Order: sequence, then structure tokens, then C-alpha cells
Amino acid sequence: MFDKEIFSLEATPDGIYLSCNSRDFKENDVYAYLKEYGILRYDFKAVRKFLKDGETCKVCNRNPAFEKDAKILVTLAKDKMSASVAIDPPFFAKPWPTEEEVIQSLQANGVKVGINTMSIKSLLARKLTNQPVIVAEGVKPIEGKDAYIELIKDPDKPFEVREDEKIDFWSRSTIVTVHPGQEIAIKHPLEQGKNGIDVTGQPAKAKTVRNVEFSFGDGLKRDEENRLLLIATAEGQLKNEKGRLVVLPELDIHRDIDFGIGSIDFTGAVKIHGSVREGFHVVAQGNIEIFGTVEGAEIDSQGVVIVHGGVRGMGKGILRANGDVSLNFGDQATIRSGGSILAKNSILHSHLYAHRAVIALGSGKQSQIAGGKIEAGLEVSCHVLGSEMGTKTEVNVGLPPDMIEKRKVFTAEIKRCDENLERVEPNLILLKKFEAAGQLDDKRRAMMMDLTKLKFQLQAARESMQTELKALEDELELVKDKGIVRVKDMCYGGVIITVRGLTYIVNEPCRYTSFVADDEKRCIRLESFDYKAGRLGG
Repeated sequence: MFDKEIFSLEATPDGIYLSCNSRDFKENDVYAYLKEYGILRYDFKAVRKFLKDGETCKVCNRNPAFEKDAKILVTLAKDKMSASVAIDPPFFAKPWPTEEEVIQSLQANGVKVGINTMSIKSLLARKLTNQPVIVAEGVKPIEGKDAYIELIKDPDKPFEVREDEKIDFWSRSTIVTVHPGQEIAIKHPLEQGKNGIDVTGQPAKAKTVRNVEFSFGDGLKRDEENRLLLIATAEGQLKNEKGRLVVLPELDIHRDIDFGIGSIDFTGAVKIHGSVREGFHVVAQGNIEIFGTVEGAEIDSQGVVIVHGGVRGMGKGILRANGDVSLNFGDQATIRSGGSILAKNSILHSHLYAHRAVIALGSGKQSQIAGGKIEAGLEVSCHVLGSEMGTKTEVNVGLPPDMIEKRKVFTAEIKRCDENLERVEPNLILLKKFEAAGQLDDKRRAMMMDLTKLKFQLQAARESMQTELKALEDELELVKDKGIVRVKDMCYGGVIITVRGLTYIVNEPCRYTSFVADDEKRCIRLESFDYKAGRLGG
């Protein structure tokens, strides 16, 4: 920007004269200066001479036809939220517009609101030419906010792992389970906007905001105290069904349990239309049904377990159920059942523990038990027991193994309580003697109170365990004379059979045989397969 103070103009009746007080300017500075003062028609040769020698020159004659007045140019923004003014300068001798004239021009162009007189005064004082300056502004609308639903538990959110985080990929799960009362989603209500006003005085409307409501089905409801909160009313899997949240009491998975799904820990029943791969686990409070195989995995159910494809334990898989277990086959598997274990085909090199019975009586002679150890409370039955190779196979029936284990635990705990009581009682007797003699100081009094409290705790624990042990002994009494091992086809050598503590080692193969305990002779007696048929375990 050039320094205007270098130049000066003088108007006389015969013309307009240009002079300067310094030569510190460029050619374009002269042209810009003349244009700014509205001198658009000038003597080009005179100006060229001025540029050369810097002497005062007459740049043009006086001609009223070319000596134009200033023009006030008003421009409204497209949204009419602001108005700008630009001044097309007057001829040198003509006056600049006044503030009132600018305001009148704005009003003539429909500007009624938000006129800034300070901006107008600044524009006129600086004599800005042909430069739009905002001199009026409306009041912008305050935009509102749409309502939206925030998912506290998102069934579709991918599993996130931080860069520095180590994770057990076998233990993680993509299944989202919820419990009654758990918060699932929260609604953030809409916030209405506030209209503004443009410079013409017309309202500037805020955008319309949208409302949204929860979309949910079974197992969910609005919280009674906070209607903006969605909570679960049932145990189960949280699932998004085409934008609608539901809680499913049964988990139904149509693929394998692998890294794509992760391990399962579910509150209800689980149905898997695939296999459970090595290293993963499925834990459920309800029944578990698996249409594929279980491969070196852990299965744990509070109900029953059905494995249509069988169990390949690989020496590390384990299957537990409070109820029955049904499977096609078992190989190097560990299976524990609070009911019975039912196999259609072979059980090979496995450890089976059943509260009631282990039955491997499928449609063909493939129902074979060979290798490993089988324990059952009442009965073990199969087509073939052992193998032609003399594979060591142990079968133990007569008392449920889990009950025997519980009896051991209760007996040991009762013994521990008795031992602790024996240590506490002499100390209490001694402290009571001190009390009777008036020699019980604060330290001894605190010790006596602690020992008295411990004594009551030990007695209560012992009484509770004694009650449970008595109930267990009564149940064992009911099955103490039960127990049978039945082989419908062939029992090979190498099989060791124990019924109610009596053991029989099979040296020679035998067919269609039942192994029964003879309490009088204290031995195992061999009977036909259908011995006492219909009465489980004799």
C-alpha cells in the first residue's frame, strides 16, 4: 500500500493539478491515487511527464459531466444475515457520503436490524474505496440437538484391544450377556433450537430437530424411575435384531466356537450348530447342545450336555454337567456328570465320572469302552469292554465318585474343626481362671473374647458340615448295595472291574456278562448280561 501523503491534488476553475513532496513512489501508485479520488479521465502524457520530473502537472480539465458523486453500494449476504457497504469514491472535488446517507441507503435496501454505526464511521473515516465492509449483522439462530440413543452395552461393538494390552484370545468372547437390572442404553433427549433474525427483520429459523425412541423387545424395559434409561429384565444374550434390541434367554450360535466368536460364558441355555475348537470354553447355567465336536475344549453346564458329534479331548479337554451327558463318542476325554453319561459309540482312553451310570449301548458294536478309567455310582453298560490288545481299562461302580469325594472333604473339614477346638478350649479355661482370680488385664480380656468368638465359629461350622455329612451318608446308604457292570458282547482281558470295593481282573475274554458283587463271598460274581434287568444296579 502506497503512502497517500506523498501526493496532493488541487482543483482550480481550469483544471485539476497533481503534485508530490517526495519521489518515493512508483508509477502504479500515481494511477491508484487518481482512481481513488474518482479521476478516471486524465492526460496520460502529463502524467508520464510527472512521473519523469515530479513537477506539478495538470492532469485533466474541469468537466462537470465527468465529476461524479460518490456511490453507496449495499450488498446483502445470501442468507441475509449480514449487509456490506462499499463506497465508489466521488470525484476529487465532490464530498464523501455521510453516516446518515449510508444508513438511509441500507434502509432503502431493506436493512432494518443490526446496523453497526461504529463500522460505518470507521469506513468513512478511513475513506476505503470499493472495499466491502460488513456494517450490519443479524442474530444467528441457536441450533438445537437431535435426540439420540447411547448404547451402554453394544451387541455389535467389535472387541477392542489397546496396543499395549495383552489378551487371552481363547478366553475373550464377542457374545454380550446381560443381567436383570443392568443398564443397556440411555436416551439423550432433543434440545430445541432458538430462531434468530436476519438484517431485513425476518426470522432466521433454527433447523428442525428430530426425536428418537428406544426400539426394544423381550427382556428389556424402560426404568421406572428414569424413563430415559433402558434396562434388562432377564438373563440372556443382548442382540440387535434389525435395529431392535432384545434379550434372548437361549444363545443360538450358527458357527464354530473359535477366534471369531470367542469363549462363551452364558446365563441360560446354549445351542451351537458347529464345533468347539481347541482351547476355548463354553460355560452355561442352562443346557448345552453342540451339533459338532468338542476338540480339546472345556464345557461346563449346570444342566445337561448333548454333543452330537462327540468329544476329542486331546488329553486336555474336560466336560462337566450337573445333569446327564449325551455324546456320540469320546476319545481321550475327561467327562464328569451329576447324572448319567450316555454314548452312542466308543469311549476310548477317557476318564468318565458319573453320579448314576455310564451307558455305551448304541445301535451297533461300535459301542466300546477301552482304555482309561470309568467311575459310576450305579452302573456301567456297553457292547464291548476293553480291546483285543489287552488295553488296560479300569471300571469302578457301586458308590458315586463325587459323593465319595464330598465325604472325604467333609470328614477332613470336621477333623480340622475338632483339632482347632482342642487347641482353643484349654486356653479359654486358663483365661477364665485368671478372670475368677481377678487377674484378667485388658490384653487377656481381649484374647478371651477373640477365643470365645472363634470357638462359636468353629462349633457352628462343624455343626453345619456334620449335618451335610449325615445327609450324604444317608444317600450313600441307599446305594451301598447297588452296582453292576454289564457287557452285552465281549469283555476282553486287561479289564479291571471294581464293584463296591471288590475287584475282578479279567484274564480271559467273556461274552454277554454282568459283573456283580457277592457280599457274602466277598468276590465278584459273573452273571448273564440281563441279570436283574430293569433294576438299575441290582
